[in-house]
Amino acid sequence: MTTQLDGQLGLKVESFFGTGVTPDYFPEANSVALSAEPTWAQGNGMRVGQRINYGDRRVLVKKSVGGSFELDLFSKGNGKLIQAALGGAGTSTLIAGSAYQQLFTPTTTDYLSSYTIQVGIPPLGGGAVLPHTFVGMLCSGFELTGGNADVGKIKFNWVGKDLVTGTALATASYVSGVEELSFVGGTVGLGGTMTVPTTTALSSGTTATVNVVDINLTYDNGLDTGGFNFGGGGLLSRKPALGRRMISGSMTVEYTDNTLRDAWLAGTSLPLSIKYASPTVISGSSYPTVEFDMPAIKLNSEIPEVTASGDVITTSIDFEVVDDRVAAHPFYVAIVTAETTI
Repeated sequence: MTTQLDGQLGLKVESFFGTGVTPDYFPEANSVALSAEPTWAQGNGMRVGQRINYGDRRVLVKKSVGGSFELDLFSKGNGKLIQAALGGAGTSTLIAGSAYQQLFTPTTTDYLSSYTIQVGIPPLGGGAVLPHTFVGMLCSGFELTGGNADVGKIKFNWVGKDLVTGTALATASYVSGVEELSFVGGTVGLGGTMTVPTTTALSSGTTATVNVVDINLTYDNGLDTGGFNFGGGGLLSRKPALGRRMISGSMTVEYTDNTLRDAWLAGTSLPLSIKYASPTVISGSSYPTVEFDMPAIKLNSEIPEVTASGDVITTSIDFEVVDDRVAAHPFYVAIVTAETTI
């Protein structure tokens, strides 16, 4: 018997695009919104006696799947999904005792890996969990939410080939010793001179901020929307191709000085580092950490509004990650974890 709390999410990288495999990684998602997206065409030919559209003239002409799922930033398990989003092969290097550092950068070659993603949905009334299996799924990007006094959250977006309804539900198993990474261990470095992360060291050199209230980050792979070709049966006949990556975000900043205003007006590039860390040590001075590093961003800001209310004045600042052709990559994700592999 089940309750409405018995939903599950599982995924695994595929050997061949659209050929389903049995999930072996089961992230603890907060919410899952994956769905099939069929496109129907309605025949409109004239016929004596017709009053409304005929049901037998409605045919399927295209079918795709897509959606997203959101989870907390955890002390373990993030690397698999970051690798799905950025592509290529990340690294996992022993740095101290039982602590490993994983490093990811955006791939420079097509295609991203495809995944089988299975969602188990418990029906009302306590019946067996019902599986919905999505095949040929590629991660189109992610959205990081760094809310004030909250757990860091990350939503991964997906597009794919098909929904399969006849696959048995995989047996879920979960990683032990996992904790959420929260606002308490969150820091934002903005400005200064960034030394980018390596396979064994986190980034350094950015100026620690004390006036950022919240910060959000969006990473978009720019996947193309083609691939629905003759012979594909209305499904994707190939993986979506990578386009120009768009990385952007926003932050709310208390108005303490004109540093960011001046950078905005002058069009100056600034480095940005968003880090979440746990106070629970892994080994030595190594703590569970997830760090998003951008060697160069451009600001789109505003002059703050002044009111008679006496409230603290804040500024809403949008930003875009750019490539200043100094660092080897425009975007890095570095993770310190007790996991031995990605």
